[in-house]
Amino acid sequence: MLAQKIQSQFAVTRSKLWQISVTSQQRDTLASLFIIISAWLLFFGRMIFLPEAERLTFQQGDFTLQFLAYRQLAYRQLREGRFPVIEECLYAGHPFQADPQSQVLYPPVLASMALGLWLGWEDYPLRALEWEVMLHVLVAALNTFAFLSHTSPTPKPPAALIGSLAFAFGGFLTGYPLLQTSILQTACWLPLLLLCAHKLMGQQRWTSQAIALAGTTYLALTAGHPQTLLMCAYAVAAYGIFQAWRTRLSMRDTLMRGTAALLLSASLSAAQLLPSTLFALNSTRLSLTIEQAGRGFALHDVVLFFAPGFSNIWQPLYVGVIGLALMTTAVAFSGAWRSSDVLFWVALGGVALLLSFGTNAIGFDLAYWMLPGYRQFQSQERHALIVSFSAATLASRTSAVLLGPISESLQRWFINAAKWWAAIGVLGMSVTVALLAANAAAGGLLGQAATRIAWLGAGCFVAALLLAWRAVSKPSVRKSWGFVAAIVLAVDLLSSNRANAFQPYAPPFTPNSLIIPISETINLKQFSRVYNHYGLPLNGACIAGLSEVSGGSPIVWRDYSTFLEKAPEAVLVRMLNARYGITWRGAMETPEGVVIPWFLLARDTFEGKPASTYRLDWEPGDFSGAWIAPEVVRVEEEEAIYAAMRKPGYDPFHTAFVLNRDWKQFTFGGTGNAAVEGKATGYMKIAAFADAPALLVLSESYHPNWVAIVNGQMQTPLRVNGALLGVAIPAGQTTVEMSYQPRDLYVGAAISATTLIAMCIALLLHHRWQCK
Repeated sequence: MLAQKIQSQFAVTRSKLWQISVTSQQRDTLASLFIIISAWLLFFGRMIFLPEAERLTFQQGDFTLQFLAYRQLAYRQLREGRFPVIEECLYAGHPFQADPQSQVLYPPVLASMALGLWLGWEDYPLRALEWEVMLHVLVAALNTFAFLSHTSPTPKPPAALIGSLAFAFGGFLTGYPLLQTSILQTACWLPLLLLCAHKLMGQQRWTSQAIALAGTTYLALTAGHPQTLLMCAYAVAAYGIFQAWRTRLSMRDTLMRGTAALLLSASLSAAQLLPSTLFALNSTRLSLTIEQAGRGFALHDVVLFFAPGFSNIWQPLYVGVIGLALMTTAVAFSGAWRSSDVLFWVALGGVALLLSFGTNAIGFDLAYWMLPGYRQFQSQERHALIVSFSAATLASRTSAVLLGPISESLQRWFINAAKWWAAIGVLGMSVTVALLAANAAAGGLLGQAATRIAWLGAGCFVAALLLAWRAVSKPSVRKSWGFVAAIVLAVDLLSSNRANAFQPYAPPFTPNSLIIPISETINLKQFSRVYNHYGLPLNGACIAGLSEVSGGSPIVWRDYSTFLEKAPEAVLVRMLNARYGITWRGAMETPEGVVIPWFLLARDTFEGKPASTYRLDWEPGDFSGAWIAPEVVRVEEEEAIYAAMRKPGYDPFHTAFVLNRDWKQFTFGGTGNAAVEGKATGYMKIAAFADAPALLVLSESYHPNWVAIVNGQMQTPLRVNGALLGVAIPAGQTTVEMSYQPRDLYVGAAISATTLIAMCIALLLHHRWQCK
């Protein structure tokens, strides 16, 4: 009986499944997703499927020395049961979580870290970071497909497929951003941000869309690249205003929806936004000159639209010859697109292209003086993100037209376009023949150029064939044309871009002979630091478990950066308790002509140049990073501090300087001694004795999040000598406990948590209201 009942139920279930109908558009969507995933697997196949001895990895450099290093530093702290709000091994105490590129609040990074803790990883592996990057390229493709599918006037999956391939596997996203994970991981959310803005300004019930936009903004913001986020924000704001105009929203409704989305986004992201904003306001990136900020593409780099790698090792403007043909068709025929968003994307891409040249063209000067954020960032060629996405969208819109019925006038227009592309192909092949003929006389120097122009010419011929085929083909082959065009585009992009950011696999951090002697003699120097003076890679000592005087972050606390720049080396190494120096110099004679006592530990090379490791033998040898300054001088300006330090005979352990605005009515003058009894990340315990109220100075970078407990009483530390921590102590025996308490994170996290709860309640109420 039971067997018959099961068999009967199975027959009913099978019958119901057969009755489910799959529409043509759903089949096309599944086919498009299959092609996207196949292209992704082909692009990264040599990283995913091959054994370690044969596989590729991403080019080492920033990818490993910056981003993998930061992952490992964060993971080590998490394994020890601490959230990485500060990193002691960088910059004598770096506000790690506030540094956007640490990405410690980015959900995919947190998920990867949690997986590692669950699996028992000893350290954060290169393989995990590789998968992070590869999966984000797939996320970019799927997000773009969703945006193009939902915003097209006539949704056609093959058209959305063409646009998603052009963006996700184009020259921008598969170039330098693969090595700068924060750029990639911020940029991949741009299509979803635009989709949320589209729905926010296009639907009558918009509460859930504002919440969706806030959630996506949180992902983009915590992904950790403020400049990319700024460009995305301007693009999304412009698109939102355009969409409100198209849907005839009143100005009042537009402002209300935009303000609500902005406030929700800021509140939800406050846990990262607040610490990073305070960090930025006190960092070296507060403002750049127009010359520093205005670096961008050279004007001749526009050739990268056509010829990948011709004037640059990267090809950030390249979206494939097919993508270019479709994009230019949209631009040339833009006057007929009055009912669509083509004109918007032409304008947005054009403005971004103009800004990408920086001060090499007109336009950037106005942005620098008028638009918030443009004074803080350099490398304006990164606007290629917006150019690339606009080009991909235009290619998709042209494809949507070609996949539908076309009039006789459009048919003639596309045939003429095909003739033009064929003519360009003939020109390219003619130039190739001429270059090959001259190659022998030029000693083989023209061979590479000939190859690239031949590839361009062949691509132009293929583009001409595709346009002509669609113009003269029957309606029954429209869909076939779309998928064939997408596959040809994928082959072009994968062939052109696949090798740019890869290298044969190699271990990321190999033993360094310049560091090994330090690790072997570090015993009583547990409070000391390494002075890396162009002898180690970025974060090199930190990766090896040592503490550095400096580090490799592009954003540094401004006071400490000034200290590193202006303090004399002989003073700097003593104040920061630097007991080891790794340098290209043959001895430890400073630029000021002072010889720091040294003992040679190792010699090797760094980046092809000789480098040496020295033990710095200055006195006192048992110094632990804390001292009492017998003389404390009030000064009005920071420059007076460094002028006094540069005077001959200055003793950093005798005279300390406090800016008048930081003095806080303390009385100093006592003498005594101090020693660090214990130290951990974000914590120090110091025993001190003074014969009168005195100033305790620590070899630690000042930050307002440090809190001092002096004999059980809480006290706010002082900024001493321009950049170091100081604490006022009373006469007698004193115990001082220093702890790093990220109040900006606490406040931001409370705001984020409250906003998240409110958003969940709002979504629940919205859902119940819809169900009634």
